[in-house]
Amino acid sequence: MTDGNNLVCVFTGSLVDVKYYKERLEEVGIPSLWKDEFSSGTLVGMGGTPDNVDLFVDEEHEAKARNCIASFQED
Repeated sequence: MTDGNNLVCVFTGSLVDVKYYKERLEEVGIPSLWKDEFSSGTLVGMGGTPDNVDLFVDEEHEAKARNCIASFQED
């Protein structure tokens, strides 16, 4: 991954779905990370929803990641 300056969100959904897609992307060589505002918010006393987790990839992998996620959703 880069230093975080060129990250794009390729999926937003439940933590379960995001973890699944993260694992699948890593299997095809696309590193990713997720941001969970719900867990982050509870640490500082703020809110968030557990179904609002974002999955990020480097900008250079965006198209391939979106295509992979779309194909995973078809299965």
